[in-house]
Parts: sequence; structure tokens; C-alpha cells
Amino acid sequence: MTILFLPCLFFLHSGRPVKFYELVGKADLWLIRSYWDLEFPCPTLPNIQFVGGLHCKPAQPLPKEMEDFVQSSGEEGVVLFSLGSMIRNVTEERTNVIASALAQLPQKVIWRFHGKKPENLGPNTQTYKWVPQNDVLGHPKTKAFVTHGGANGIYEAIHHGIPMVGFPLFGEQPDNVAYMTAKGAAIRLNWKRMSSADLLSALKTVIHDPL
Repeated sequence: MTILFLPCLFFLHSGRPVKFYELVGKADLWLIRSYWDLEFPCPTLPNIQFVGGLHCKPAQPLPKEMEDFVQSSGEEGVVLFSLGSMIRNVTEERTNVIASALAQLPQKVIWRFHGKKPENLGPNTQTYKWVPQNDVLGHPKTKAFVTHGGANGIYEAIHHGIPMVGFPLFGEQPDNVAYMTAKGAAIRLNWKRMSSADLLSALKTVIHDPL
């Protein structure tokens, strides 16, 4: 049996290199990394199985320093901001827009961030080069998730029931955020055009008002 797992494609079959069209033509079972809590209804063939969210799991305890910061949020809780592992070259102008909005929140903010810390970074915001994303999203004090719309983060937020503010950048991210917006689980912003007021308003909405 040949199994085709999308979007991760394996180009070996029977121990020899194959063309993409040959691999697709011989597939007995298609495993699609998506699911109905993300997708819109659509017809599928009997040999297609949706396996999105397989990586989701219960949250584990946070590192002590991070847990202490989260607990210091009190009743207001925490916002997680992460653009994933591939986005590192954020312009200073966009960084300042983001930092200004986050500084005005009553919540504490965990920001996965690489680069020089913005001068207007608020005392409520801690930056980290790495964040245990699933564990933060599964923490009982987490109120919202600011995301670029990558599949891993989207499914982890769905799994833990965390509303999102999304500004997609490339790839499947626009579709993912569009799905979540249509289903009332996210607010979509334009990465290039959003102001600090836009981001602040969106976060207040997803935290306090049912979508």
C-alpha cells in the first residue's frame, strides 16, 4: 500500500526515486493534515482521511520563570504572541506598532521575539526566543493568541479553546485565518496596515466579547 501524507510528501516508492505524478497516481490512502474544525464542507473521496491536529496534546507545566510571570497576571490572565520559528526579520516600525499595543493591555504578554527589544516595550511584556507554545496555550490563565496563522498554532489554539488574532503572512496562513474568522474563532488583521489601535481593539474583542 502507498500512503500519501500531505503536506509532507515522500518521494520514494519501492526503494527508488519517483516523479510526483507517479506517486500521486499510485496512492491508496491520502492523509490530509487538516480537519473539519478548520475546513469548510467539501466533497472527498473514500480513500482520503483528515488527520489535522495529530500533534496536539495536553499542556505540560511551564518553566518556573515563565510560570511565575504567568501567575503574576492575576485575574487578567496572559496573551501569547508568536509568529512561529520562521519569522525573524520583523521591521523596527512593525515591532514598535506591536509593542505599543501590547503595552496597553491589562494582561501580561508572552512574546516570542528575535532581535533588538523595542524601546516602547511595556513592563507587562516578556520576550522569549523560544516558547513552549502548546503549554502556554493550554495554561488556564491564557486568554488570547496572536498568530501568523501557521497550522501547528491554529490547531493547538483550537485544541485548547483559545481565541485568536491573526495576521497571515504566506503559504496556507491566509486560508487558515480565513477559516477561523468565518467560524468565529479569530479576528483577522492586515500585517502591513494594522495600527497599534487595531491590534489593541482586536485583542480586547477576542478576550471580552464572544465572536
